[in-house]
Amino acid sequence: MKVIRDNQLLTQLDPYQKGVYSKSDLQTAFGEPHPAAFSRRINALLEQDVLNRFCRGWYIRPGFDLATLSQRLAPASYISFGTVLARELIIGTNPVRQIIAVKTGPPRLYTHGGYSIEHVSTIPDLKFGFTNENGICFADAEKAVLDTMYYHLRGRRYPFDIYSDLSLGKLDEKRFFGYLSRYNNPKFVSFVEGMMRTQ
Repeated sequence: MKVIRDNQLLTQLDPYQKGVYSKSDLQTAFGEPHPAAFSRRINALLEQDVLNRFCRGWYIRPGFDLATLSQRLAPASYISFGTVLARELIIGTNPVRQIIAVKTGPPRLYTHGGYSIEHVSTIPDLKFGFTNENGICFADAEKAVLDTMYYHLRGRRYPFDIYSDLSLGKLDEKRFFGYLSRYNNPKFVSFVEGMMRTQ
């Protein structure tokens, strides 16, 4: 039965794809030249719930990696905010079903099955302070804190209190203030300096 073979093929590919597939990934994997036949094979996998459509043109498998999906949806983005703050022990709770990433261009929000990926917009001059880790770009702790504070002043709210829940003493102060000097926004700089003085 073709659906069983297709599922077995994807199971073999999952470790490399992290459970994330674009439509073109699946077309290449299946080698199916006929669009109607390709659609039938996809629909059969969807009906069996061994493949799910996350958003238009993108599919996920059980156990997929949310960070990989975020990066593939916006290759020029970097993950920041709560995901980085949690793994750097700046906050205590890890938003495992939500990712907020930063990119230039229009913001985007993707939601599916209790998962959320949000890509917020920034200007090119503020797109710095991140590293590529096995194909996924993550902000360092200092930039994640600055992103959190910057978007707080623009109206964003978080499931943690930025005034009491951020362990700012864990930051590299030289790097942090070096990054802060790149923000041409006196109101923001004053706000951040005030936050640091209260620690």
